[in-house]
Amino acid sequence: MSFVAGYILLSVIILAVSWYRANKVKHRQVLLSLLLSLFSLFAWFIFVTLLLQLKFVNARNAMILFFIGYLVWAIVLRHLIGKYDIMPDYRKLFHILFKSAPTAILLLDHNGVIIEMNPKAKQWLDGIPTHEIMNYFQFEDNLRIVERLAMIQDENKYQWEARLKNPNNDELDLIMGLELIEETDEKLFVIHLTDVTSLKVAERKLLKSEQNYKYLAHHDSLTDLYNRPALQEQLQEKIARQECFALILIDLDNFKPINDRFGHSIGDLYLKHIAHILKDCSQPDDRIGRIGGDEFVWIISSTGENNELERTLNFRLSLLLQRPFEYKGIEIPISFSAGFSLYPRDATDVAILMKNADEAMYRKKRTKKTDFSL
Repeated sequence: MSFVAGYILLSVIILAVSWYRANKVKHRQVLLSLLLSLFSLFAWFIFVTLLLQLKFVNARNAMILFFIGYLVWAIVLRHLIGKYDIMPDYRKLFHILFKSAPTAILLLDHNGVIIEMNPKAKQWLDGIPTHEIMNYFQFEDNLRIVERLAMIQDENKYQWEARLKNPNNDELDLIMGLELIEETDEKLFVIHLTDVTSLKVAERKLLKSEQNYKYLAHHDSLTDLYNRPALQEQLQEKIARQECFALILIDLDNFKPINDRFGHSIGDLYLKHIAHILKDCSQPDDRIGRIGGDEFVWIISSTGENNELERTLNFRLSLLLQRPFEYKGIEIPISFSAGFSLYPRDATDVAILMKNADEAMYRKKRTKKTDFSL
């Protein structure tokens, strides 16, 4: 008994201190009402205890009186809660949060039909008929919403990346969270949509920058052909796969006089013209690169007989001679020397293959021949 009385008295003291420190009038009124009700309960408890000690009532009747006092106090407390609106209206609070949420929220029934949306969702989905909304979300796995609802049965929560393509608004990159609610009378699904468009834009820019960096690291800035490190890598990969190939080294004749006579801008256009012809003459498996000022490398897969390969190489190189460079009245015929080496016939090492092709090219340059035999 003394423990219960002490507990009530402690509660009275706490409420009294809170009432004394409260600044707002309404808070003081609420605390004072609670204080008086609790103090009344404490007084009733002391009164019944006194009756019990004086033997005006027995223990059984005292317990009944204690219970009556608590019941009256509970009724008074319920009245105070209603009068001063002490306890928040959680349904109203939830509705406020639902309306003011910065993310889009959609409420679906067990069939996946949208039954309610908050203002943010309505803003993003403006102009789309409600029954067609889920068709405007794009997912990498291409699953339909019904299939996603089936997945959620086991996990209760799920999350995907999605893209919303509303023809009436900008495209949005979203994180879609799907949650199953089973505490209500019917099974409901809640979809939370978080806008991550700015993050995705930054991610795509970063990825593009990385791709551009890798591209520039492996390509010649003037001609867009492979540079020397990239060709070395391509050759190493072919050797690792033991693919037969011909390595052709092409050196342009009289390039320095072209620069001296017409200027470096025309010289650059001349090199781009050569690169364009080589690309036109190449096959999908070929690799073409520029390894110096006027030196090009052409890697051609070779699986046929030597005679057939010789005809193929001579034919492709002859195409360079048939398309002279022309620009604003300037016409420059194309002249070059070419040398080659074969893998694995001539060497199995990249450096030796390049050395053999280089020596063969200079032999052609000295003899002024543009064709060669294997």
